[in-house]
Amino acid sequence: MVKSWHCRCGWEETLLILPAIVMVHRNDACMPQVVEPKLIKQQSALARWSPHPKKPPFPAQPVPCMEKDKKRKFAHAISIRIALPALLTIVLFVTATFVIILPSLKDNLLAKKREMLRELNTIVWNMVASYEKMERAGTISRQQAQQTALAIIRDLRYGPNNKDYFWVNDMNGLIVVHPYRPDLHGEIVPDVRYPKGKNLLEEFVKVVQTQGAGYVDYLFQWQDDPEKIVPKISYVRGFEPWGWIIGTGLYIEDVNVEIGLIAKQLNAIASVILLLVSFLALYIIRHTILADRVRRIIWEERERLLTALEESNERFRSLVETTSDWIWEIDAQGAYTYCSPKVSDLLGFVPEELIGKYLVDLISIREVERTSRIFRKLLDSRKPFSGFETVCQARDGRVVVIEKNGVPVFNESGEFLGYRGIARDISERKNALEALKKSRDDLHTSLEETVKSLARAAEKRDPYTAGHQMRVDQLACAIAREIGLPEERIEGLHFAALLHDIGKISLPSEYLAKPARLSAQERAIIKCHTEVGYEILKDIPFPWPVAEIVYQHHEHLDGSGYPRGLTDKDLLLEAKILTVADVVEAMSSHRPYRPSLGLETALEEIRSGRGVLYHAESVDACLRLIAEKQIDLSATVW
Repeated sequence: MVKSWHCRCGWEETLLILPAIVMVHRNDACMPQVVEPKLIKQQSALARWSPHPKKPPFPAQPVPCMEKDKKRKFAHAISIRIALPALLTIVLFVTATFVIILPSLKDNLLAKKREMLRELNTIVWNMVASYEKMERAGTISRQQAQQTALAIIRDLRYGPNNKDYFWVNDMNGLIVVHPYRPDLHGEIVPDVRYPKGKNLLEEFVKVVQTQGAGYVDYLFQWQDDPEKIVPKISYVRGFEPWGWIIGTGLYIEDVNVEIGLIAKQLNAIASVILLLVSFLALYIIRHTILADRVRRIIWEERERLLTALEESNERFRSLVETTSDWIWEIDAQGAYTYCSPKVSDLLGFVPEELIGKYLVDLISIREVERTSRIFRKLLDSRKPFSGFETVCQARDGRVVVIEKNGVPVFNESGEFLGYRGIARDISERKNALEALKKSRDDLHTSLEETVKSLARAAEKRDPYTAGHQMRVDQLACAIAREIGLPEERIEGLHFAALLHDIGKISLPSEYLAKPARLSAQERAIIKCHTEVGYEILKDIPFPWPVAEIVYQHHEHLDGSGYPRGLTDKDLLLEAKILTVADVVEAMSSHRPYRPSLGLETALEEIRSGRGVLYHAESVDACLRLIAEKQIDLSATVW
């Protein structure tokens, strides 16, 4: 067996010796090539690996020294081959940066700025709309609403120097508000003209009349400096109820300044890269020229390498035969060609017994068909594999789970020879994993029952809504699956839905069962159930944000919900889904103070609030589930 391992490792020795042989054949350094006695000894040691033993592996004739002019030509050629590609790379980098990247970057940045203008204008427009809504509701007069909105617009600033602003004019050219031109407030200014003959106010009115909103390019004073006229682009949008045109703009100069800063940074980067490439090229040139000196080290190291190879082979054999893992080798048909002694400890077989046998001879009868099919695919793939588990039967009848890892072996011509790898006993690990899985399942079941018990305890306080939490849970989970929420998040939503009204356990029962409408004070107390529920659940270490979902399930996208007035961006997706399910189930169910409003009324509520109060995708999913899939909310099992 020891001899076979020496034969098997011969190719490794050849690979280690090969660089020395190549170096010697290529040697053109200034050293006499005299065959010394030590060299003759080394040649005899290498002769066994030489394909032509009768020929000496090293040249016997001396190589003449290179003259000084040849050295200089050699160095010059190397310098050209290394420096020229480096220089071309830098030129291409600089050209691409300033001819292609920067102009494209400017266009993209300007496009993003235009989009920013639109978004900022929309924000202000929505603010004005909110005051107009208050006017229509009768809470404030139109004059109060307009004055408040204008005061806010007058003070709004943004931009790099916080000097970009918003203005308002009407459809007749009346300047309503302008932060930097208060002298024009309340006046009709039909002759506000700028270079190229544009009547600015007419342009704004024209865009609003034809498009409702849009961009206008023009020249205007630089921020608060009336003496400086620069290009500007603005976005205007009409507010029809009040006949206003709301606008804001940016200065092209701001974009140019940003591009200039980027160009400076790229110049600095290009300079640093040029210096690094130059130093690297010089370094490579120097070390390439001096590489011949390294060849002399090989002559001194060969004898040491030969001895080290023999020692390495011995250590490798000892390591293979004493390791705690089973080392194995199979041929292209899957028959064992080598087995380390460790197989005796694992399966009770002497290594020589398994030579020529196949994996199927070791497998448990029940696993033969499955394992054979999988192993055949691995052999046919000729790719490395890991974690391949087989259920083997030891000599004494024990069932042993073996994990195998292997790599394919090819000869020099690329012909597939088989696999080489390791195997280890993972029976204890498999048993531990099975026990852990059972423990996890038991824990999950316990958690499920605990949560359901808490939900039932809460319903005891409010018997008129018995089953509400269960039905909300079913609907919320169905909506979540409909929109493609991952199962692990759906599980968290499931627990949150079962517990979303847990806070009612602290509320007075006379409020929960009151057969008449609650007063404002009583409703305020009822609304506290979300906060109470959060306080009850926050310290429970759920793997999901259950407490926060319960806290948010009465919030609305526009911030009109309670208790914190959160908006869309602050809300968890699970909370948005739960809100839709809760609204539909509550409105379609009976309450002490009212009969059921009906399913159609509930669906109309979420349909009318879609995208404003309720999550649009969840609303659509709920409508599909009820309308198309005919889900019955009153059913106990779906």
